[in-house]
Amino acid sequence: MVKKKTADLSASLVAVKGTANAAPDAIGRQPAQLVAASLPTPLNFKVDPDFRRRFRQRAAEADLKLIELLREALEAWEEKRGIR
Repeated sequence: MVKKKTADLSASLVAVKGTANAAPDAIGRQPAQLVAASLPTPLNFKVDPDFRRRFRQRAAEADLKLIELLREALEAWEEKRGIR
C-alpha cells in the first residue's frame, strides 16, 4: 500500500474557529451581517396560471431569475410613481 504524502500546513494559514477577522464591506457591515441580510425570505401569494406562464416566460427571455424580474418590476413601479 502506497501512502500519499500530504502537504505541510503553515500555522499562519490556518485559522482557529472563531478567531478569524474579516474586513467589513464598503458600508462597514461585517460578513456575518451580510449573510443574514442576504438570506431569502419566502414571499407566498397565488397568481392565475396565465400570469405565472407570462412571468416565467419573460424572465427566461431576459435570462433573469424570477426574483431578479420581480425586483426590476418593483423598482420600475416605484420609479413610475416617484416613490424611489
